[in-house]
Amino acid sequence: MEDHPFDAYLSAQPQPQQRTLVAVAASIRTLLPGAFECISYGMPAFQVDGTSVAGLAGFKNHCSYFPHSGAVLARMSADLVGYDHNEGTLRFPVDKPLPKALLRKLVIERMRLEAERSAAGPKAREFYENGYLKFKGGVRDGRTHGAWSWYRKDGSLMRTGQFKLGAQVGTWRTFDRDANLVKETRF
Repeated sequence: MEDHPFDAYLSAQPQPQQRTLVAVAASIRTLLPGAFECISYGMPAFQVDGTSVAGLAGFKNHCSYFPHSGAVLARMSADLVGYDHNEGTLRFPVDKPLPKALLRKLVIERMRLEAERSAAGPKAREFYENGYLKFKGGVRDGRTHGAWSWYRKDGSLMRTGQFKLGAQVGTWRTFDRDANLVKETRF
């Protein structure tokens, strides 16, 4: 059996940090069921569509949550009263996991920020609150352009198609939840 990517990191943590970090990771896992779990910057991280959106680490006197963005915690300062934090790190006690309600807000804000960033660039993408992609595709001159894909809330692919400067082109395909082709339309 292959080890989980977090195993070595977490087993090296002393108690109570280890127990606290395991609890936080379990909560994030329920909030982002489709996230890829890996080690990023030497700490456990959760990635969505190739982007790290949540990380955690243990230290001697505190544990930390990392939103992998300098804007998330600043946007949430009212929710973070009582926690020590700076632009990219939220610190919490070694023996008290972050509440799931706060983790939910952190994850949702991070996903919202990621969608805002992509809307301003050559690629657009939006996420459901559970971290699964809602859609992704290219943008040129402010219009849909290139390959696009849409997904269901459970992460299954729903539709694919192409745009040329906002106009549907090529073959569009619709799939059921089991990835079976159910409809094909040519433009």
